[in-house]
Amino acid sequence: MLVKPKIRELLDKIEQIKPYLASIGYKLNQANTREAMANMAYLYMTDYNKMLFTLDDVVMNGHYPVPIRIYHPQPGTPLPVAIFIHGGGHMAGGITVYDGIVRKLSATINHIVISIDYRLAPEFAYPTGIEDSKAAIRGVFKVLEERKIAYTSRELTLIGDSAGAAVCSSIAMDKEFVVVEQIKKQVLIYPSVDYTLSSPSFAQYGSGYLLEKSKIAWYFESYFQHNEDRKAASPVYGEFYVGMPQTLVVVASHDPLIAEGMAYYQNVINVGVNAELLKIDGVVHAYLMLENLCKEECDVTYQEINKFLLK
Repeated sequence: MLVKPKIRELLDKIEQIKPYLASIGYKLNQANTREAMANMAYLYMTDYNKMLFTLDDVVMNGHYPVPIRIYHPQPGTPLPVAIFIHGGGHMAGGITVYDGIVRKLSATINHIVISIDYRLAPEFAYPTGIEDSKAAIRGVFKVLEERKIAYTSRELTLIGDSAGAAVCSSIAMDKEFVVVEQIKKQVLIYPSVDYTLSSPSFAQYGSGYLLEKSKIAWYFESYFQHNEDRKAASPVYGEFYVGMPQTLVVVASHDPLIAEGMAYYQNVINVGVNAELLKIDGVVHAYLMLENLCKEECDVTYQEINKFLLK
């Protein structure tokens, strides 16, 4: 299966500019990385309901107020609750960048969705983003009750893409937290779950497919700043257990992270927990942000997430 023509055109343009950037000594930093991701979403993710109800709030993690945005497709109607944790290599992304994706997700799955604006590296290294997300999860129902937003139950679904899926799957490894917070399901979209950079799919897709191995390595260097054991921090090598959340793993066919996503899915299956694998052909990592170039594939993804949550 080849990459879809419109995505191939974008990839070719990126390849054409690489030699020039190299010749002028272009350097990645957190500012241009965040701007590039925001621009990608702005250009290619435009078909969503801009009138869907949202409400901003904060949840405290110690002395730090973690921003959250509440999305409600049917204000006044009690609905299930899902947490969304965004991607961006632990360095980029945020509530605003992911606003269109979360609006579309909330409308499709008919859930109250809370998007978490956790702190980013390199300013805030591992495990700050995970702890911010846990704090937001602990406090979410208190916020909903204060805002008089009715929900159907205290059971939660975690949804994340890429590095956000890494955060979700890291949280899912905390058995006590999962039980206390009643996390019943997780949806991992093109997840980054192996910090050792040993995924076999890097050989085929590690260059020329939007997300590159060299950039992933840079992300991880910025995220892990205190000589952490990266294998121990990698969810794919964690302790999978019978009571962990039911899991849907979504992988992109031309993604350097596809092998680790499939390995994570198999690990969940191996402990007897319900898991599903959805492979989307003809697309690259972060394709939900490229929706205008692969609308059918994005629509299928949202609909399959909805089906999984309805089971």
